[in-house]
Amino acid sequence: MLGMPLRGGALRHRRLAGGGGGVSVKGDLFISASAGTGKTYTISKRYVEIFEEALQAGEAISVGEVAAITFTRKAAAEMKRRIVEMIADKAEADERWTGLLSSIPFAWIGTIDSFAGRILAENGALAGVDPGLRVEAPSGSSILVRRAALRAVWENEALAEPILRAVGVDDLVKALCLGAEGRAKVIAARPAEAVEGDLPLHQDASLAAEIAEANRAFLELFRRFDAVRRREMERLGRTDFLGVLLSLRDLLLERPALRARLRSQFRYIIVDEFQDTDHLQKEIVDLLRGEKTRIVYVGDGKQSIYRFRGAEVEVFAEARREVEARSGTVRELATNYRSHPGVLDFCNRFFAGIFDGADGSSVRGYWPVAPLPVVGETGDLPRAKILFHPEDEGKAAALFIRKMVGREFDFLMREADGSGGVNLIPERRKVRYKDFAILLRKLRGGTGDRYASALREMGIPCYVVGEAGFFDLPEIKGILSILKVLADPADDLSLTTALLSPAVGLDLQDLARLKARAKAIAEEGDPRPGGSRRATLFDSLGGIEEGDLSPEKARRVGRLREVLDHFADRKDLLTPSAILEEAAELLDYEAHLALADPLRRRTANLRKLMEASKALDEAGLSLREVIGRLEGPGFEDVEPASVESEETDAVKVMTVHKAKGLEFPIVIVAETSWSDRATPPPFLLRRGEGGGRELVISLLPEEKAGEGTFLSDMAEEERRREAEEEERTLYVAATRARDLLAITLSAPKRRGPRPWRDLLAPIIADEDESPEVAPDFLGVLEVVRAADLEPGEDGPALRGEGSAIVPDLTLIDPIEVEDGSLRISPTRLVDPEEHQPFLPGLASARKPEAAELELEPEAAALADEEEPLEPKDLGRLAHQILEGLGVGGQTLDALGSTERPRRPPHLQAGIFGDDELREVWTVLDRLKGHRLVREIEAAGKTRTEYEILRPFGRHTLVGRVDKLVKTREGWHIVDFKFADSSAHAPAYEFQMRFYLYLAREIFRPMVGARLFYLKDGGVRDLRLEDGEVEGFEEELQRRIERLGDASGTELNYPD
Repeated sequence: MLGMPLRGGALRHRRLAGGGGGVSVKGDLFISASAGTGKTYTISKRYVEIFEEALQAGEAISVGEVAAITFTRKAAAEMKRRIVEMIADKAEADERWTGLLSSIPFAWIGTIDSFAGRILAENGALAGVDPGLRVEAPSGSSILVRRAALRAVWENEALAEPILRAVGVDDLVKALCLGAEGRAKVIAARPAEAVEGDLPLHQDASLAAEIAEANRAFLELFRRFDAVRRREMERLGRTDFLGVLLSLRDLLLERPALRARLRSQFRYIIVDEFQDTDHLQKEIVDLLRGEKTRIVYVGDGKQSIYRFRGAEVEVFAEARREVEARSGTVRELATNYRSHPGVLDFCNRFFAGIFDGADGSSVRGYWPVAPLPVVGETGDLPRAKILFHPEDEGKAAALFIRKMVGREFDFLMREADGSGGVNLIPERRKVRYKDFAILLRKLRGGTGDRYASALREMGIPCYVVGEAGFFDLPEIKGILSILKVLADPADDLSLTTALLSPAVGLDLQDLARLKARAKAIAEEGDPRPGGSRRATLFDSLGGIEEGDLSPEKARRVGRLREVLDHFADRKDLLTPSAILEEAAELLDYEAHLALADPLRRRTANLRKLMEASKALDEAGLSLREVIGRLEGPGFEDVEPASVESEETDAVKVMTVHKAKGLEFPIVIVAETSWSDRATPPPFLLRRGEGGGRELVISLLPEEKAGEGTFLSDMAEEERRREAEEEERTLYVAATRARDLLAITLSAPKRRGPRPWRDLLAPIIADEDESPEVAPDFLGVLEVVRAADLEPGEDGPALRGEGSAIVPDLTLIDPIEVEDGSLRISPTRLVDPEEHQPFLPGLASARKPEAAELELEPEAAALADEEEPLEPKDLGRLAHQILEGLGVGGQTLDALGSTERPRRPPHLQAGIFGDDELREVWTVLDRLKGHRLVREIEAAGKTRTEYEILRPFGRHTLVGRVDKLVKTREGWHIVDFKFADSSAHAPAYEFQMRFYLYLAREIFRPMVGARLFYLKDGGVRDLRLEDGEVEGFEEELQRRIERLGDASGTELNYPD
């Protein structure tokens, strides 16, 4: 859990649990911990107290006798970290704790699956369990499971026949695959009969009989399918998380001696996040409970939001009843350490009405939690807000963020009060983009992209967490599609994907023109009357004519064709990673991706793909096999690269499930009007009177089953459980907020069920076009309407200085590139005092007009070279000669000398004569053997006259680097200056830092830049360290403002 910022290093050991005292008890303990009440601290403290009590009583106890189980690796690592800190503190005062500290690496602290796996590894041979089985996530075995389902249906036609009378093969296969995820429940179930108790299964008696027969057949078919799936998994040496738990459960049931030994071993079992458990996990804990074993259950029924993964919140309630029946202790943690009192006031009022403890509810009720005391006054009240836009909740969120960023705001810090307590202290600072998290119920259907687009349209930096599967990302599909085309040039589908991907960047209109061009080429190449050989898209790549595509797109298509030709005869001789890396290099793919990738996620994903491909280098696979492996089992769980950190100043967009366990200064609960017409599940499970499961397949929609039937009762129970899950999900979303909670709303729409909108109805007095706060929430909630957030003539309604660099340069006459963005080179940002920039026809003594800031394309391409480009400029000649240095291993000696002054082949005739050529070579001859020249000659990779682009807001910074050189240490920028000039030194330094800023995320590791003064051989090293980036961005902003002043134009920055 990300904590509220702390003041005072010792505070983390003083925080109170549940409003006072410790949690030491003698029997079982059940701790109900609402959001933000210090659950992890409480668990860690209880773990340490167990050893403290034993020391005080003179009892011997080891870490092998205490198990602490949680459900994520992150939570387990955090728990262990806190336990180690607490024990280390005690060891400083009492050496008896030192031995315990050294034994922590052997402690049973981890996830439920690692706990089960450790027992199996130590004892699994007794049950024939292979300790070397590889545990895979469910998606890692999805293809295998589907294959087993199809095989089970094909090999058991007679058994499948009664089921297939009602459902298709695809639906049956889906039901089997879905059942595999919770197979323990399905196998334990019995089929529902035509009459259950006093209720018919269906109102049509004959149909009820058919459904009952299908239920029996399905359960038998499922058992056979599971046997096939299990055999195939074992053959491949694989299992899944559920398989590990089932193996442990079966081992404990079948081996009484082992069960007895483990029961005597574990004197304490602490189970965290117990609301996310199920009956199988509870059964394992019960099997490990000995007569003297004490169990500690910790969780919060209101935060059980993983029903889709099999979590059963009812198990949490059952455990509480069991602890009460055994005369154990039940604790409610009543103090919230996370949120501002204003946020808590709203949550206490709102969720008391949601979790009302009604009969049948899985949550007993809602007990209000108390905030920590606030020392001093805090403004910005109320701390809960409705963000209303009649049509677009995404725009409401974006407008609110734009209004808030840069404003002074009271954030809260925790501070020890000196007597063991904790207070909240206001700290006034400016709001930053990274303070915001937008939480959505789901990302699919383009919801995440829609919110990201709304933010980016207003110049707000953001990133979406977990937006797509790795191999569904455009940048990954594009480069893999190129590999597919290499394997089969006639694969038009893959070539289409490559052309539409960021690798090339065509649109559908461009594609249609290429298809027409391919058809024309095919017709011309077939001499038969009326004949036409098959027109492939590949044919069009070499026959593009002027007007087919824009110049930039034609250039990228031409480069793709060069890549395909380059590998045509070499693809079977290179390793997979070599092909990918070289193809990306030839396409300048990383630089191209970076243009529309402010946070460098796309370039990081590309590097991640290359790393994944290296795992296949030694397998000796064909290109087709490589592609299949990368997209198949084992690689499909590769997640998109995470390049953001807590320091990334950008708005986070994520699902509520991704946010669980986290907290953020400002939370926007968004898209509350979402509607989901969920597809009915293929079967329903219902608990029987004896605690078993009853299974019914939904062969017909619920409304056709008829009222008063067992099937309709099951469907109604399923809807109730789903509705309760949405209540809990909304609770988790709202309680992530520390300092401010905002909820988006749009005008009511009546299409389909809207679970969150219906739950929020009590806070709104009027649901028409202009909602008002309901009377019960006056003073703790306010409505912020989009119209109040729209910028007026003087800019946004509330404006601050802002914390991120998002310049709005729309008032400067632009240098247009194809996408309409501005290109800003370092020359345009240099102060006249540093160096007079080269602007054609612009006198240094006068202020430029706005129109004069627009350079011609030729001038713009050269604008980042700081030295004036006069026709007789010897520096320019030296630059052009040195372009060949290091390229293909070329040495300076091979390029020429004073005696043989070779003219660069690309040098325009008539500009430089032989005298100028000899004069320059006289200088270059003296540099032969220079350490930097030798380094360039021996470099592993070299880039010459390399243009780098980087987004800056919605515009583009551009620089052309003389040399990019890769050595053992990493990448270096080398910039040639013909002669040292103290007058130009500040401008040169800024130019190098500008280039480093552009290149640092694309060329990793970027070591630094070197100014190479050719006349005297001097070298000056410059760097841009991580800690200097933010300051340099601020300097860029100031220079851009001065650029606007030079045109007599005031620049506005969206704050």
